[in-house]
Amino acid sequence: MIKNVIFDIGNVLVDFRWRVLMEDLKLSKEIQAIFEKTVFGSRWWGELDHGMYDESEILRNFREDNKEHLDEFNLVWDNRDKLVKPYAYAVQWIDQLKALGLKVYLLSNYPKDIFTLHAECGCFPFLDKVDGKVVSAFVKMIKPNADIYKYLLKEYSLDAAESVFIDDREENIETARKLGMKGIVFQSYEQACDELSELNIISIR
Repeated sequence: MIKNVIFDIGNVLVDFRWRVLMEDLKLSKEIQAIFEKTVFGSRWWGELDHGMYDESEILRNFREDNKEHLDEFNLVWDNRDKLVKPYAYAVQWIDQLKALGLKVYLLSNYPKDIFTLHAECGCFPFLDKVDGKVVSAFVKMIKPNADIYKYLLKEYSLDAAESVFIDDREENIETARKLGMKGIVFQSYEQACDELSELNIISIR
């Protein structure tokens, strides 16, 4: 019997809208293509998520890698508060699950300082509704490595067999399943609700 629903944050509860942000900032298509590789798809963004380095050190590496487009990079960085936007269904979905007597948790890869910024500027209106959270950079562990999942289970005394994890990445769901959880690869709110219903968790849309 499922008692716990565990959510990833990015692209599940909030829209990670870095492409939209660059469009809004009127960066050229050429610069956008560069930043897709040198910023958002770079190893340094992954290191931000992992939390093993200070953000200031990673920022120096970003600026070194993008020194030919430093003004544009600084513009993006100065607007990182706009990198995500909560999906319209997020709060209601969690409220409905809680009303059914389920516990709700967050398990997310997220940079420490950016998570704090986004929490402060209202990007996570669901944050005070969840029963617990584990955010990668705060614990210096990262999905899909099993240690961060085990940390969540231990921290909140959760039984893996009573838990379902919802994440937009297949590799992250595979780890959850190996540890005994149910897993849903998130594609849309409607699809995830349907799969929850198949687990006898009814979520009204």
